[in-house]
Amino acid sequence: MTHPETEKLEEARRQDTSHEPSGKPTNRPPPPMQADQRPPIERGAHLLALSTLKNAEIPFVVAGAYALHLYTGIYRDTKDLDIFLKREDTQRALECLSSVGFQTSMHDPVWIAKAYANNEYFADLIFSSGNGVAVVDDAWMERSHPGVIHGLPILVAPPEEIIWSKAFVCERERFDGTDINHLILARGKQMDWDHILMRFEPHWEVLLAHLCFYRFSYPGQRDHVPQWAWEELLERARLQETEPDKKKLCRGMLISQGQYRVDVEHWGYTDARILEVETYRTYKQ
Repeated sequence: MTHPETEKLEEARRQDTSHEPSGKPTNRPPPPMQADQRPPIERGAHLLALSTLKNAEIPFVVAGAYALHLYTGIYRDTKDLDIFLKREDTQRALECLSSVGFQTSMHDPVWIAKAYANNEYFADLIFSSGNGVAVVDDAWMERSHPGVIHGLPILVAPPEEIIWSKAFVCERERFDGTDINHLILARGKQMDWDHILMRFEPHWEVLLAHLCFYRFSYPGQRDHVPQWAWEELLERARLQETEPDKKKLCRGMLISQGQYRVDVEHWGYTDARILEVETYRTYKQ
């Protein structure tokens, strides 16, 4: 027999149509905070990288500062270009960029390669999150949105996948939770929350934590997260119990290597990246 509370959550999910593509957008992104004022040499370097990969027909999407600007209107003056692509396409992408003058290298086999136009301007070729969890797959391309960067039509990473990737960046010197808040504020009513919850399995607590920050930050726009999603996560937390067999496991390393290093190096905890994340374990051992 289905529990009454579960039936309520399922009914709320069925009634929520805010993310259905057939409907009209229910909200609009805020106006740009600042126009894109990147210098010509930076625009040229980024356009060369993007056009080279596009001409080579390598599937990719753009995230980072460019995606944030396109989705929210927030301009961020950074030197790098974040290109997300599948791991199996990375080596060919590096070869293509090298052929047009970029200095390329595999920076970390878990998640990132780099291509430098010069000492200042470069492209990050990202195929996973740094902890090995948010692996780039076909869904990143299939769910992407059209965009234009410096006159060049490109595909922009889906906000759902950007949130999934950014949610695990909680270092002392860098916390991407504010970007997540702004994406939800600008696009929350248009996003596929079923897909977001699926992406965060089995790390749904991380999503719940970020949604708490969002609700606190924007009390007048809490409805940008559908009620059924919020209630489902809260119900999971209510039913969750301590797991005695994981007493010496630290999942903190999934969100902050620097701040939880003491747990692993001095307090005898097991690094959950090695124990639970196959991709990380494969490329770090």
